[in-house]
Amino acid sequence: MPLSWDARGSSLMSERPKRECSWEGTPLQMGVDLDPYGIEEIVIEFDTGDEEILKPQMGEEFGSYELWEAANYITFLSRELG
Repeated sequence: MPLSWDARGSSLMSERPKRECSWEGTPLQMGVDLDPYGIEEIVIEFDTGDEEILKPQMGEEFGSYELWEAANYITFLSRELG
C-alpha cells in the first residue's frame, strides 16, 4: 500500500494503487532533489473520496504559468473548504 500524507502532514495508508512515477505529499515535503518539470497531472483528493484531476491545457506537461495557476486554485480550495 502506498504511503500518502494528509493536510496536517500525518501519514495515511491508501488502498488505491500508486501511479507509476508519481509522488505524493505536500510542497514542504518535496525537498530540493525533486524537479518540477515533467508534471503531467495534479490529483486533488478530497475527504469524501472524490478526486479532481488537473491536466495542462497547453501541451502534455505543466509549464510554469500553469503550475502557478494550479497553485492559486489549490490555495482558493484550501481557504473555501478549510
